[in-house]
Amino acid sequence: MIEPAMSSTSCSASDFCTADTESSSISTLEQLALALGIAGLSIILILQMDQISRRILPPDRLLAKRRQEYAYAVEQCVEYSALMNRQHVGGGKSLYSPKSDSMAWEKIAKSDDAEMKALFEEILDATKAAPVIVAIEQDTEDAADSNEYYLFLAFPPGKGVSTPEAPGLYRKVRVPLVAFCEGMAKGFEGQMTSTALCFVADASSGLGSEMLTSIVEACDNGVELNMQQCPQATISNPSWMFSLALLNSKNTHNITKDQFERIIFALCRLDAWRVRESVGANRTVLFTLPGQASVPLLLPLIQKVFVHERHVLSHDGCCHSVAMGTALRQEYGSSYRQTAAREEWKLVSATPRVISSTHPIAPLRHNRELPDALAKLNSVQASIVEAWMASVDTFLDMKAQERKNFYTPFVCRMGFLMKRSGIGNGDGSDLSGLALKNVLQYITGSRSRALPSEVMEKAVACLSECRANAEAYVEKFKLAVNSPESILIEKCVFTHKSILIGEKTLLDTVQPKEDWSLKAARKLKSCMCCVPGEGDEEDEEEEDREGGSKPKEKIDMSLPGAFATGAGRSKYVDGKAGFAFDPTKFQ
Repeated sequence: MIEPAMSSTSCSASDFCTADTESSSISTLEQLALALGIAGLSIILILQMDQISRRILPPDRLLAKRRQEYAYAVEQCVEYSALMNRQHVGGGKSLYSPKSDSMAWEKIAKSDDAEMKALFEEILDATKAAPVIVAIEQDTEDAADSNEYYLFLAFPPGKGVSTPEAPGLYRKVRVPLVAFCEGMAKGFEGQMTSTALCFVADASSGLGSEMLTSIVEACDNGVELNMQQCPQATISNPSWMFSLALLNSKNTHNITKDQFERIIFALCRLDAWRVRESVGANRTVLFTLPGQASVPLLLPLIQKVFVHERHVLSHDGCCHSVAMGTALRQEYGSSYRQTAAREEWKLVSATPRVISSTHPIAPLRHNRELPDALAKLNSVQASIVEAWMASVDTFLDMKAQERKNFYTPFVCRMGFLMKRSGIGNGDGSDLSGLALKNVLQYITGSRSRALPSEVMEKAVACLSECRANAEAYVEKFKLAVNSPESILIEKCVFTHKSILIGEKTLLDTVQPKEDWSLKAARKLKSCMCCVPGEGDEEDEEEEDREGGSKPKEKIDMSLPGAFATGAGRSKYVDGKAGFAFDPTKFQ
């Protein structure tokens, strides 16, 4: 693997001085040139230190320098994740050989119609295991076209349709990304399924995604296979999504927006098909987008492609998100080498949270005041703030167009689940249990029926454990209200005027109650950057910005998906609506 760029400049000035004294033939002019070179190298090393850079560089150049560092860390993370995946499907640490890996892949070209068709049929065969997604990258050894992006798939060994957790010698296939996904999308469009998808986007440095995934898995509301309980199907922070986000941010090879949408559709359905035996009674696969950094690049595409599926946005205040992100960086540093101790596919294939939660991929470029505000923060804080703001900015932009894109997510405020005081509970009551029940009802599609008592008991116990772990994890990095650091962070957030529309919290945050609604009739007044105050509440629903107060048919907004009833339906089950038929009748 390529080591971080800064290591290439780790040689010291004393090395040059020693060489100078040992060479008596160097002229005075050459000695002067060497001295200037040493001085120049010293300046480069000093500028690598962010604290010095903040004093020397103007805000715009400082931000440009930092963004180069973010981009480098993201690219190295993608490469490292692909290597870990290759190692897993190549037999594990003991058997994998990087030198011979290229020869182990079956290569299918665009023109190989028969081979491509056979591959589609094999993948859609319900009696066989679907492949895992290993990587999305170019093949530098491809003589035909080194600029072509390929999808690397691996079929698990043995019988059965489930993906084994342990590494093994998989059958490996390389296919052209765009051509394969177009054909695979057509295959899934022709396949009837009762499995719903739920996508969790993050604006909390990964706290929300991790907590919701743990809770859903802890419920053990899956199906029983071979006397073993299979947990609810979850696909957490898939590395292929992070690779696609990076590819979308660069897009130097003119992959169109329509093609990206087809790629997203095909690969999400492929991954959901892979875990089809674990979907449980609720027939739901939970996807968590890989970190708040990927939200600006992935969420608009996913929402457009899966408009009738369930969508959750888990958000926290900016100061809380900075504390969580700082704790991650403290544990792992700036390294992307966040390797799971155990060689399990679910852990190996997940994007390292320390990168996806703290390094922005699509930074905000339309905010002229932001560089000056970020320059007052250290590099770690600045990167987390920018990643968080970019995620929230994307959410607000999509909500502004909800009459066109039908974006009505369950907006999950982590303050409720974390049992923080002063958030809609001025009487001191604990709203975490009710908030947990609401979000679980939405994720599992159980709005119209009660969740089993044993499921709620396990969920409450898991939430309590996750909350205690999260509080202990960030204890050293909590930012007190009105502390100098929190004030500087607030100033960064304040430069984004849209986040503070009407001095309210995030639009349509679901309030914990029995008759919860995706469209908030009341909104808390406060900014999003720190622990909000109670604020006043509005009793009237927000009217359509464009349509005004036109007479309209009454819609029950407590029903997930009711707002999107005007959109065209596909052959897939509407993941936001309750089942009107017996899902067990479908494969």
